[in-house]
Amino acid sequence: KGNLFFILKNQVLFYSISYTLCIPVFIILVYLNILPRGSECWFIALLFFEHLSQEINRVLITIESQTVASFILFVRQGLWCWLAIATMVIYPDLRKITVVFIYWLIGTVSACVLGVVYILSKKSKNYTIKWDWAWLKKGMRLSAPMLIAALALRGFFTFDRFAIEKIAGLEILGGYTLFVSMTSAIQSFLDTILISFSFPKLARLYSEKKYFEFKSELKKFALKLILLLSILSVCCFFTGYILVKWLNNLDYIKLFPIFILLILANFVYCISLIPHIALYAMREDHSILKSQCVSFLSFIFFLIMSVYLSEIYFVLTGMIVSFILLLLLKIMPLYNILKKVKS
Repeated sequence: KGNLFFILKNQVLFYSISYTLCIPVFIILVYLNILPRGSECWFIALLFFEHLSQEINRVLITIESQTVASFILFVRQGLWCWLAIATMVIYPDLRKITVVFIYWLIGTVSACVLGVVYILSKKSKNYTIKWDWAWLKKGMRLSAPMLIAALALRGFFTFDRFAIEKIAGLEILGGYTLFVSMTSAIQSFLDTILISFSFPKLARLYSEKKYFEFKSELKKFALKLILLLSILSVCCFFTGYILVKWLNNLDYIKLFPIFILLILANFVYCISLIPHIALYAMREDHSILKSQCVSFLSFIFFLIMSVYLSEIYFVLTGMIVSFILLLLLKIMPLYNILKKVKS
């Protein structure tokens, strides 16, 4: 906390350089028609403010202001959606993508303003902070493995859709994306309700070498996550069942077994968050990197086989198997470390 504004100022410098380099590349790709035209201005604006609001949430969690972080997350991801839906219900003529973009941008900008005002209120001293290029270089070097690990994890929730489209077409992909969005909401709930509150405490206990308290807190976290995950998974199943019955869409009805497998895959993935959060609190970046890259490569193998065999269920099988592998590859180093540390 003491170095918060030093970190923030240098982080702003790093992101300013990153955007200065990346946005011209994006504009060139649009100009060359490699990327589609029409929404590039919205994309840049939403990218910037979504990124900023995400970083604000991380800062708030770091300074243990989880309640404020949860409220800002609600403004950013929930409130504007309901307002947009209400507007479109009352005024049918406004059922346009531009209206969605406007509400989305207002939501993220509002979240950013609230977050910045709150963080600045924590600044008790007026002192000059200098840019620290050596610190930035060190940060980039240390964060590179975690960037690779994060990209590998995102690959699970990106490349599966390419395989589904290749195997079954856009209509089935639409239903699949709907069900993925529903199961992904479970992760958002866990992050907001539980993880954002538990992680700072786990990180602090381990850094202070209070290993007995760390193990105790980790057990409590694991039990809470499993209980909450089970409840949310059951709720997700019944919500999906009611939705499919209400929509009465034949494609969605056929995809319901896929939805069940997605819930199972998501359940295994969320269980893997228990050792993941512990390893992250311990700063065991290498273990996280190795587990996520190996499991992602396993998933890629299943995707290739699913496209070759033209079998959509092979995608889900690969996801479940790869998430089980991810869980095991994170449990093993965590178990070895906890066995070595003194309580």
